[in-house]
Amino acid sequence: MGLTAGPVPPRVDATVKAGILDLIDHAVSHGWSARAACEVIGLDDTRAARWADRRAEDRLDDLTPGGHPVHGLLAWERQAIVALHAEWGERDRSHRKLAHRGNPPKVWRHAL
Repeated sequence: MGLTAGPVPPRVDATVKAGILDLIDHAVSHGWSARAACEVIGLDDTRAARWADRRAEDRLDDLTPGGHPVHGLLAWERQAIVALHAEWGERDRSHRKLAHRGNPPKVWRHAL
């Protein structure tokens, strides 16, 4: 499992979680506290407790990331961005240049 390589990374799959939990259970059965076992392998004990709760419900696999954020781009906004990039190509994309390109031509401004 590579537990001697350092702390447990932020994301691991269900089989690694199950193996780590089995290792902690083995340590506890030999007189260690779960907290001490977690400390030795570089795993936060609350994280291990959450995994143990999820293991009891057979839910060790991570859920797919995402969801439906209310601040996400809409499909038509994505299409407009892609079309704009196709029209302008690779140019200076600093915020000032983009803001300037979004303004109407000077001819229109004088007519106002």
